[in-house]
Amino acid sequence: MIIRSIAGKLADLDHQHGVQEFTIERVVLSWDELHKRLIRTTTDVGRDIGIQLDSGHLHPGDILLREEHHLIVVDVKEESVLVIPVSNMNEMGLAAHAVGNMHAPIQIQQECVITPFNSVLQDQLRKLGLVPVKEDKAFVP
Repeated sequence: MIIRSIAGKLADLDHQHGVQEFTIERVVLSWDELHKRLIRTTTDVGRDIGIQLDSGHLHPGDILLREEHHLIVVDVKEESVLVIPVSNMNEMGLAAHAVGNMHAPIQIQQECVITPFNSVLQDQLRKLGLVPVKEDKAFVP
């Protein structure tokens, strides 16, 4: 099966029909696979699928296939990341600058900066007085 376009968003079903009406099959991708337009993967129930998008990229919650009461939905793998707590703009700037110097992708939230785990970056952040924590979680830059 080749999927060439996104059929909708899972969040939109909550308002129209309700997710509980559907059997949901998931495609679990890493953060860097979300930006690829050509992917071959297997769903959580073992179905082989190909994704060949003409434009754009995938997001968590994208519906790849919608049949009567069945959906195939994009989800994101949990991977090792560095969560860098920040309590002020100075710490935010230090963290973002250090991550940027490593040319690493970044996810900025209200009270933390998140980036894929890198032990060199972890050491560098500690030298700057920050307290990076290694965690396993979904990363969506």
